[in-house]
Amino acid sequence: MSDNTDTIRSASKETGARRVTLSEFEAKKPSRFMDPCAIETKASYKCLDDNNYDKDMCTDYFLAYRESKQLTMRMF
Repeated sequence: MSDNTDTIRSASKETGARRVTLSEFEAKKPSRFMDPCAIETKASYKCLDDNNYDKDMCTDYFLAYRESKQLTMRMF
């Protein structure tokens, strides 16, 4: 993940922010949605809100989200 991981996680303002583990994901009920990239998602949206939806200002956040999704797709 990029060097900005801690900044991105803190920007999500997620208390107790952590990744969903593989065992948690496999044990979830069929109707329950779990986003393993929730931290990066929230941080990306917050960046867009803070920068008046100027996507160029949030490139690091988008890259972190992309890396998280790629990692997730390899795991699951």
